[in-house]
Amino acid sequence: MKHINRRRFLQAAGVSIGLPWLEASETRPPTRFATLFFPNGVSVAEWGATGEGPAMKLKGLLSPLELLKHKLIVPSGLWHERLEQRPGHDGKTSGFLTGVENYKLEGNRLKLGVSIDQLIARSIGNETPLPSLCLGIKPDTTTQLDLIPIFRSYISWAAESQPAPKEIDPRFAFDRLFDNGERARRNKSILDAVLDQAKSMRTGVSGQDGKKLDEFFESVRDVEKRVEKADGPAGKSRWQPASAPAPVRPTIRPDDREPHTRLMLDMIVLAFRMNKTRVATFMYDNGGCTGNFSFLPGVTEEWHAASHHRDRPEIRAQYEAINRWHVAQLAYLLKSMDEVDEGGESLLDHSMVLWGSGLADGNRHTADNLPLLFAGGGSGTLRTGRAVDYPKHTPFARLLISIASRMGVRVNSFADATQELSGLA
Repeated sequence: MKHINRRRFLQAAGVSIGLPWLEASETRPPTRFATLFFPNGVSVAEWGATGEGPAMKLKGLLSPLELLKHKLIVPSGLWHERLEQRPGHDGKTSGFLTGVENYKLEGNRLKLGVSIDQLIARSIGNETPLPSLCLGIKPDTTTQLDLIPIFRSYISWAAESQPAPKEIDPRFAFDRLFDNGERARRNKSILDAVLDQAKSMRTGVSGQDGKKLDEFFESVRDVEKRVEKADGPAGKSRWQPASAPAPVRPTIRPDDREPHTRLMLDMIVLAFRMNKTRVATFMYDNGGCTGNFSFLPGVTEEWHAASHHRDRPEIRAQYEAINRWHVAQLAYLLKSMDEVDEGGESLLDHSMVLWGSGLADGNRHTADNLPLLFAGGGSGTLRTGRAVDYPKHTPFARLLISIASRMGVRVNSFADATQELSGLA
């Protein structure tokens, strides 16, 4: 079979576009990992699944996934022990992928922990132009000294005091994915000039200022490495996608929730398909949000208020309609990924998609049995099309360790877990 040069790219409209995997590519496609987070929990009576294979039955909220259930694992019994006693939305948002509780400001620094997606990105991010892609549809919330609502705005944390910035505009997300390198080279020239000035300041400053400058030097070196990697030749072991029409840049940031959400999910598919990154997160909204879903038939309550339905049937029905809408957006993403052929298997077959909330029962703010969905084949390492009932209070962090392992990243312990989750393969 004729092999396609792994450095082959489409050049169009000032962007450089890596081509998707073809059978003539020299290596197998890599495994990708995406997390989709939604706040405010679910109506637990209508959540879950039973059985496996053709006999697998989805409860009402999962009905949009009926045609894709053979690509799903529906786990139950998982929780984050350290987050269960936190009643608010902040810790159950920021802790979703970290598994640890957040703290208020210590001096002038936030305190949390590194999220699993960023831990993976640290290890494999040098294999792609972007180590990870963090997306959402709402901006972050201004930090305040009393409640620290910034913790409600991020699930991805690059360090214990640093959330990973998320992009909420599909136009700018597109530009990050398909820049032709000119901007990066321009930024490098600016960095070189600034670094020279900073180095001249290093002599004679106080210990604290010296530490700050050293941190700055390290951040500049990190950017320089990424620019050099983007400009330099690929290593022989580096997988490159191989041909597709150039994607079209979005022209606006939609005002309406559904087209906005789907455009951002499209960015994830593009990023994975073109090997721009292998790690992505998406937030449907920030924790405790008050989203307007009046575009859904019969919904007049805003999202957070509907989640506290107090078992009133007319309000609970609206809450469930909002829940189903979010599941339908997952179905949109999974279908899009499953339609991308990668040599007889799909992009979804070579991916893992985690969907879930930091709350279980939004009405009561419980979190001892998180509503989670796990989709995709993990490059042959997952046995899908089934519900898996784990013992109550099984650490969710064990699933996160299992995901890292399938991404080629060894994690000995994470949050309250020290081993992988059984029953996935």
